[in-house]
This record gives sequence, structure tokens and C-alpha cells, in this order.
Amino acid sequence: MASHEGLIHLHCGDVSAAVHRRSGLPGALQVWRDSPAVGPWTSDPAHLPVLRAAWWGVTGPETRGLGAPQNPARAPEPVLWFGPDPWEQACLLWVLAELPGDTLPDLVLLDRSVGQLPPTALPPLFAQRMLMDGAVIEAARDLWIRFLEGGWGALGGCRIPSLPHLAPALARLAEDHPAVGPGRTRRQLQGLVAQGVRDLPSLLVELRKLEDPRHGAWYGDLVVAKMVDAMGVRLG
Repeated sequence: MASHEGLIHLHCGDVSAAVHRRSGLPGALQVWRDSPAVGPWTSDPAHLPVLRAAWWGVTGPETRGLGAPQNPARAPEPVLWFGPDPWEQACLLWVLAELPGDTLPDLVLLDRSVGQLPPTALPPLFAQRMLMDGAVIEAARDLWIRFLEGGWGALGGCRIPSLPHLAPALARLAEDHPAVGPGRTRRQLQGLVAQGVRDLPSLLVELRKLEDPRHGAWYGDLVVAKMVDAMGVRLG
């Protein structure tokens, strides 16, 4: 591994970045704030910010918080910190697709999001980071291209052995994007609403029980609110 000079850490979300800043680890920080795990996507980088801003309903300065940082991980030693949930694993594919062709990043294997960890947990995890193999990065880029061409529903059975959280995440994303009919989360919401659960906090509590306990309702409250609204249901 390289020296700490030029070290840069890539995190998924501001909560994880805040934990990292209290960890005492050396190096700079870049943050991914959006995820291809939810909402519409496009392979056109010029149109992507506009598409995502419209879907999230943000305008003006807020749009700068969406999308990948400029020139991601163009540092001697990029370190990837992405948890096991579908949101962060989808971001990991995006990150690997954006890396310059000759970049070999370090990967920190996490059993939960950095946002769920105490800052003191990060230095030991950093010490155990692993240098990624070029073949793994190419395999991830191939999956990213397949996602851009056919969506998450086409990737349900895919796996990369050295990225152990990716296969479960892709399978979960495929469940939300079936070829026919509503996806898993929409069906779960329909069932909860039919049972009389009509406020957002309660819906999230119940949805967390139906997801992997390591991360719960990984799609967040805004996505749930958008899905309920699309169902024509008024939340209490």
C-alpha cells in the first residue's frame, strides 16, 4: 500500500463522513450523497444531475450535493468505505465505474455502514484494508454497464466473490425492479397501509423489521414518502 501522503477516503453519505472526521485518520475526504439504488438513472453524465435533482425535488445550491464528486479518487491511495446495504453497494459500483482505468483502490470490508459505527472503530478497520485487484474492478464495471443497459432487475443473480455484500444487495435491488408488477418495497407498503399504518415514522419502523437487521430500511424516509404518494395514499 502507498504512504499516507495523497490518501483520500471515499464515503457514502454525510453521516458516515461525520463519523470519519472524528476518527483521527489521516487523509482527505470525498462523499457520495446520491445512490443509483433508487429513482431514475441515465448513462448520460450531462443529463444525470438534472434528472436526479428533478426526482429528489431539489433546486439551486442543493443540486450540488447530488452525484459523484468531480474527478473521483484521482489520488495515489483511494480508500473505499461502503457498507453492505443496497444503497451503498450500488454506490460502490458507481465509484468503481468512475475510477481512472489504472487506479487500484483499497477496500475496507464493513459489516454495517460507517454511520452506524463509533469513530474509534475506523482506525482498526483502516489497518485491515485490502488492495483491490484489477480484475475485480473490471468485473464491477461490467456490472455497472449491465445496470445502465437493463436496470437492476437484470443483475439479481450476479456476484463478485471478493465483494461479499454485492450479491445480496443486487438480489434485493432486483426484487424492487421485477419485470412485471410492483416491486418488493411497494408491495410491503401496500400491505402495511392496508393494515392501517398511515404515518411515515410507523411505516419506517415496520419496514425496518422486513429488511436485513444490519441496515434496516436502507432507502430512507424520502423514498418511502414518494412511493406512498405515488400510491395515492395520504399520510397522517
